[in-house]
Amino acid sequence: MAKRLSDILNELASRPVDTKFWNASTWQGPTQSDIASWQAQGYGVYQGKVRTVLNREGRLQLLHSDRLTAFDRLIDYVPLKGVILSAISDFWFKALGEEVPTHYIKQLGPRALLVESTRPIKLEVVVRAYLAGSLARAYASGQRMFCGVKLPEGLKPFERLPEPIITPTTKAAAFEHDENISIDEIFRQEICSKSEWEQITVMALKVFSIGSQIFADRGWILADSKYEFGRSSDGAIKVIDEIHTPDSSRLWDLATYSAKVSGQMEPEMLDKENIRRYLMQHGFTGFGEVPAVPRALLLELATTYLAVAEKLTGRPLLAPEL
Repeated sequence: MAKRLSDILNELASRPVDTKFWNASTWQGPTQSDIASWQAQGYGVYQGKVRTVLNREGRLQLLHSDRLTAFDRLIDYVPLKGVILSAISDFWFKALGEEVPTHYIKQLGPRALLVESTRPIKLEVVVRAYLAGSLARAYASGQRMFCGVKLPEGLKPFERLPEPIITPTTKAAAFEHDENISIDEIFRQEICSKSEWEQITVMALKVFSIGSQIFADRGWILADSKYEFGRSSDGAIKVIDEIHTPDSSRLWDLATYSAKVSGQMEPEMLDKENIRRYLMQHGFTGFGEVPAVPRALLLELATTYLAVAEKLTGRPLLAPEL
């Protein structure tokens, strides 16, 4: 019988120096032998920052590893993270149903989703409803215009924005740095057409609205989230990649939000922001040597992600064979 993920994480916490067990509880990604075997079966293989993509006959298999990235760099490995994120994305693709077109077909296994092959649009579309992260840092430096939207004076960190805004970035190759990009530059570079951008913005805001409501029902705030889009064979725009995972979103506890923010404290975070903050405290923002992250912090992240996944899906997650 498969173990519950929570049991494995508890066992890891009780054996913090057992490197063999730690490594057995993480999947860093495919070996060269795995890749050669897939290629022999006729698959095209692409290695992303976190996922490995197998491409054959118009369909993709998205295989979720346990790699942890931040600032577009590989930081470390989080036990069973890929299993957790696969379950979360599967939940959201199903939740969107007919509301918004996506490339989702079905879940193949604990780490794998089967999806339609599309031509990715080389953008990351970030919807933001709160002053947080890079938006807050830019605002604190004096910037007020963000992709054609002027934010009012006097906003405080973690405060809700008057309305959600969209801040696109380029979609760089794996482990290269994404960059902010203006709407005019999107059109100048012919990344997408004006009509496609209008579709993308409508879809992104709708997905964000649906996610915000479902998360609120679970007692959480969706502060911001990143979306990606692709063109299907008939040219239709679809949501691709992942949806509303703690890797691609900022997620806060709703019950304690007001008290913490009014007390000039950070919200209780259910995403990887604590990892980003640890790295920044050690002088890392994407360049130079990556600081070592304590295993206790990585395990705390896995436990938080699992709590989100199990409350969201309403079921305990089971581990694949390790």
